Amino acid sequence: MKIIVENIHSKLVSDNPDSEFVKLKGILAKKYSAKLPGSEYSSAYKLKHWDGVKHYFSKATGKFGTGLLYSIRSDLDYVGYDYEVIDNREALPLESIDIKGVEYREYQRVLIEKALEARGAIIKAPTGAGKTIVLAGMVKALSRYTGLIFFTKKQLLYQTYKKLTEFGLDVGVCFGDGVEIKPITLCTLQSVDKIIDSHLGCDFIIFDEVHEFSKGKLATKVVKSFPQASYRIGMTATVPTEKVAKLNIISWLGEILTESDLTELIKEGFLSQAEIIILKTKEENFQKCIDMTYPEIYDEYITTNSFRNDAIAKICKKVGEKKSKTLVIVKTLEHAKILQELIPGSYKLEGKDNLLERDKVIQKFKDEDSSVIIGTTIFQTGIDIPEITHFINARGLKSEIATLQAMGRALRVHKSKESVFIYDFEDNAPYLDKHATERIKVYKATGLKVNHGTHRPKTKKDK
Repeated sequence: MKIIVENIHSKLVSDNPDSEFVKLKGILAKKYSAKLPGSEYSSAYKLKHWDGVKHYFSKATGKFGTGLLYSIRSDLDYVGYDYEVIDNREALPLESIDIKGVEYREYQRVLIEKALEARGAIIKAPTGAGKTIVLAGMVKALSRYTGLIFFTKKQLLYQTYKKLTEFGLDVGVCFGDGVEIKPITLCTLQSVDKIIDSHLGCDFIIFDEVHEFSKGKLATKVVKSFPQASYRIGMTATVPTEKVAKLNIISWLGEILTESDLTELIKEGFLSQAEIIILKTKEENFQKCIDMTYPEIYDEYITTNSFRNDAIAKICKKVGEKKSKTLVIVKTLEHAKILQELIPGSYKLEGKDNLLERDKVIQKFKDEDSSVIIGTTIFQTGIDIPEITHFINARGLKSEIATLQAMGRALRVHKSKESVFIYDFEDNAPYLDKHATERIKVYKATGLKVNHGTHRPKTKKDK
């Protein structure tokens, strides 16, 4: 039995395929498969032409995404099968990962070395763990080759570009506001057509915030568009838990590597101490919700909920009495406008703001002794403001990834603060109550202190 390894796909083959080998392929095909969410609504499913299942290992051919190599090898080792691995991927001689002026934390160095050794991997590190430093180390090691680093948001690309160039790394950019193509280029997914000709034969591809690439045909196309890339690495703070999304990125890239978690980083002083405060919303009669859609419920009980919005404004006023930097995240522009009217002197950022405008607003927010900034989902990833002392999740929602990423904006260490206070709501309207329960589970799973019903952070006098 042999495993033939190529950059994108690999294949399990046998010189003498017997019934046992056929059975083995059937078992692997079943293990590496998942029913696609919503598949039951497709015409093919309704006509019984398809069972709605996506297979990541082919029972007929033994073909699978090379990212699954580590797992399939583990399966074969477990059942005691003898096999030979024929790895046709090119192993590139690498430069040192050391960068002048950069002192790696031990877990950062380990993650860099493990990912480069594997050539295909997903680096999982909490927000604030220094993923940009890890990325810089990999870029330094691969600096003599051509490669692409993909982003879903231009703000995150721009911020990463500034950091990498500060480290003395020669990288280019390719996104809506500018194009400067170099052997190693940072590119948004939407701009891939601009670099496909120059980088078709690139040696490596790296995906930042790789969980955002777990769905969509464009992301799949990008992975397959660079067949000569022998190094394929993803980076994220949160790996999807849904089976299809998780198998998508693992089969493209490889094993999940992690060397630290949130509580360890806080304990070691790499992230700020944090307290999570869950506020109750007003008890109401929700009988009228029976005939309301989810968007209508969201609008009434989150966006325009005066009790909830007044509570947010009161928190901002209270914490603003002392030196503080408060970030409020909302889902909609309408909600941002409502809160901005309730919070005098607050700043607002939204997706349409260009990079220059964002930088100006963020700098004003940083310069004031006490300030509040309200933002839509652009603040979930990509905007780095370590000065944040208070974070308010005003938008609700249930996503574990969105909850952790948004919270992570506030956990970064800064000399101006000792700890961080995170506020959320225990909404009790239909749909919203379940979402709040999911968020609270996520908070408690981090190991951080979670308090219920407090409208303000504890002071020394309270203690």
